[in-house]
Amino acid sequence: MAFTVVHQEQDTDVHADASTFQKPLIQLAEVLAQKVKREAPAFLRAPAFVAVDLHVLMRQAMYTYDLLFYLNADERRENDCYWKNAYGVAVLPLIRNMIDALYNITVILQNPSVNGPWFRLSGFKKTLKAFEEDEARYGGRQDWDAWIAKSRDGLNDQLRANGLKMDDVLAAKPWPTLGQYLRDEQPGGGLTPHQAFLKTFTYGHWRQYSAIAHGGFEGLLQVGMYFITDSMPHEDRPQIDAAYPRLLSAHIARAAVMLLCIVTELQACFHFDGASINERIHKMWNALMPAFDVKELFDERYAQLMKDKGINP
Repeated sequence: MAFTVVHQEQDTDVHADASTFQKPLIQLAEVLAQKVKREAPAFLRAPAFVAVDLHVLMRQAMYTYDLLFYLNADERRENDCYWKNAYGVAVLPLIRNMIDALYNITVILQNPSVNGPWFRLSGFKKTLKAFEEDEARYGGRQDWDAWIAKSRDGLNDQLRANGLKMDDVLAAKPWPTLGQYLRDEQPGGGLTPHQAFLKTFTYGHWRQYSAIAHGGFEGLLQVGMYFITDSMPHEDRPQIDAAYPRLLSAHIARAAVMLLCIVTELQACFHFDGASINERIHKMWNALMPAFDVKELFDERYAQLMKDKGINP
C-alpha cells in the first residue's frame, strides 16, 4: 500500500510506501510486547500483574493498528464487491483508543509500584460499582440475581489471584481519564511535561477522533459524507471515492505513530537488549517522518527522549 501525506504548512503531497513500516512496525511491537511480558517484571519492582496490564494495553494497540490495515488492504478495497469506504471511516475512532493506551501506559510507567496497582484497583472498583447498580435496578429477578452473584464470585477470585484485598478496592481513587488527567494542574498552575505532551492529542487532527466517536457534529463534519454517499449528487460521488485514499493515508500514519510512541516509551523505560530494537525504532521514525503529525511528535518529545535514554541507531 502506498500512502500520501500532506505537508500542512505548504499543502503539498508527499508520497511514501507503507511497506517500509507496516509489517516492520508490528513485528517490532511484538518483540516489545513479549519482552514486557517476560522481562519487565524483573525491572518494575511492582506486582507481576502490572507487566501483564502493560502487555495487554500494547496488544490492544497492535490489533487496532493491524485492523486498520486489514480493512484497507489494496486487494480488499479494489476487489471485494462488498467493500465500502464507510467501513474504513467507521473504525477511525479506534485511533482514540490507541491514544488512551499511550496515556495509560505512560502514566503507569511514571511510578509502576504505585500507579500499576492503582490502575487495577480502580478498574475492580468500577466493576463492583456496576454490579451494585445492576442489583439496585434488577435485584429480585432470579436470572439477574444469579448472574450478579456469579460475577461477584469471579471478581473475588480475581482479587485473590492478584493478592489484592477488597478493602483496597473500596479505598481506591478513580483512575483518571485522559481529559481529567490534563485538567489536573500542578500547585501554582501549569502542567507537567508529561501532561503538556499528552495535551498535544487534544489539538488539531487528533481531537477529531473523540468527536467522531461521540457522534459530535464537528466530527461528522469531517467524515459524514462517506456515510451518505448514496444521497450525494451523482456527479459528486466519484470525487468522494477518489478522496478516500488520501484521507486513509493520514489516519494510517497517525495510527502507526501511536504504536511507535508506545514502543519507544517502553524501550526508554526498560532498555531491553537484543533484536536490534534501538536500530529498528530509529528506522520506523525515519520511515514515518514525512507525515506532519509524526514529525511534530518526534520534535516535541521523542528526539530528546531517545537521546536521553540511549536509544541510539
